[in-house]
Amino acid sequence: MKEYSFYQYMKTKVNENSSEGALAERIAKDTMFPKYTKDYNEVSDYLEKNPYDDISLTVFDDAFEQFKNWLEH
Repeated sequence: MKEYSFYQYMKTKVNENSSEGALAERIAKDTMFPKYTKDYNEVSDYLEKNPYDDISLTVFDDAFEQFKNWLEH
């Protein structure tokens, strides 16, 4: 299993023309984003308290599922 944080995974999505790519770009510019965790609840809590106006939490949920699958392969 890979040992990467959600932030590191999302960095691979920057410049991707998708909703996950848009989320990745917002995360990359967010200096307060929790960069060293792979815990769903920690990232979800952060995004609920510091929402990105143009990105829904559903996009995060989908991206986190892809992240979990990516870690396993």
